[in-house]
Amino acid sequence: MLVGRTGPRYLAIADALAEDIAAGRVTAGDRLPTHRELADTLGVTVGTVSRAYGAAIDRGLIVGEVGRGTFVRGPAREPSGMRLELREPADRSLIDLGLSFLRVPAHDRCIAETLVSLSREPAVASLFDEYKPNKAGLLGHREAGARWVARSGLEVTPERVLVCAGAQHAMTVAVLGLSHAGDTILTDDITYPTMITLARVLDRQLRGVAMDEEGMVPEALDAACRSYHPRVLYCMPTVHNPTARVLSVGRRERIAEVAARHRLAVIEDDVYGFLGPRRYPALASFIPELGYLVSACTKSVAPGLRVGFLAVPPGEAGRFLEPLWATTVMASPLLAEITARWIDDGTADLMANARRNEARARQQLARRILHDVVLAGDRGAFHLWVPLPGRTSSAGFVAAAQQRGVVVIPGEAFSVGELRTAAVRVSLGPPRDHDELSRGVQVVAELLRGVQASGLV
Repeated sequence: MLVGRTGPRYLAIADALAEDIAAGRVTAGDRLPTHRELADTLGVTVGTVSRAYGAAIDRGLIVGEVGRGTFVRGPAREPSGMRLELREPADRSLIDLGLSFLRVPAHDRCIAETLVSLSREPAVASLFDEYKPNKAGLLGHREAGARWVARSGLEVTPERVLVCAGAQHAMTVAVLGLSHAGDTILTDDITYPTMITLARVLDRQLRGVAMDEEGMVPEALDAACRSYHPRVLYCMPTVHNPTARVLSVGRRERIAEVAARHRLAVIEDDVYGFLGPRRYPALASFIPELGYLVSACTKSVAPGLRVGFLAVPPGEAGRFLEPLWATTVMASPLLAEITARWIDDGTADLMANARRNEARARQQLARRILHDVVLAGDRGAFHLWVPLPGRTSSAGFVAAAQQRGVVVIPGEAFSVGELRTAAVRVSLGPPRDHDELSRGVQVVAELLRGVQASGLV
């Protein structure tokens, strides 16, 4: 399907689908593969397939059937049964409720002023001379990283901190340093998609652990350890992506106890920890010899500030230097310098606080519109995990939302194995203002009410 095609992958998929329809290889009314099925077949992400299907909808090639799936559009054989009325959006621009970030335009001036200030310092040129292998980062940057990690509830020395090119890079370095090809990694059965991708690319076996309304279930973790003999656990205890759940202190202690008993290394992702209702102790604080904490400034300070920190147990930094070098050589010293300055002078905290306040304001707005929908998760998260009623298909719901000009992410993108309950993640950060957010969430609300009215519940 994609061999020999150039350009963005999602457009290549949409073009190939258009050619198949024109050639009669698929015909009106044919049901297309689910987002996850096609992603696995083509070796791309679920998000890429979602964008491809969205492009095909915009071209009038396919249509989403809420509760049933995605079908080739045409007069010959329209799918029958209850369905939502799909309307063309007022304009062709999409309201993005897919990506999980929050930009604060008021910070633009601060960013510009920092860049101007750096440009006036002759010593800034030395940052472009840094090109040294087996280096975890400049000492000043590691010191700032240790202070930032302390906000995650873990006190570490600079020698225990590696400067990485964002949280995803820190995750990659941790996985490479703690496991080998073929090893098993445990995670929540609904988890951050990057870990699903990492496991596939790095040839690790990913196994999901059951969750309840609070998060990972300790008894299920213990059973998985006995069944699969894993090397590593990856988890996101505070404001989990995508469910926005937060583990209590007691739950953290129980999970740490299971990890200690099985000698299970724990990669703890705290990139959303700043959004939590309060600062919780890190899992690594209960198991200091097994805890590896990932922190970053991309969610809390600025999306393009690709700087993260991996905090490791005492004496273990050396084992991660080779993976760090192999994957990106080093984090950008210039970006790390900006990050360190902002951490030291309080700018990073001010930016994080502004994002926290804006996230809570957007949550309140979205929950008012979705007042008749049962929503779990923390009320300070960048996103909502929205369960879909009855026999509703998440793929069909995503397609119907895209037809109305709104992008949301299907639950399958986050699922390790079979998604037990259909859901979508609705991100509140990307819209430019509250008005655009209101219009996007209103579409989601109307689609949910349309599902209920259609009798598919």
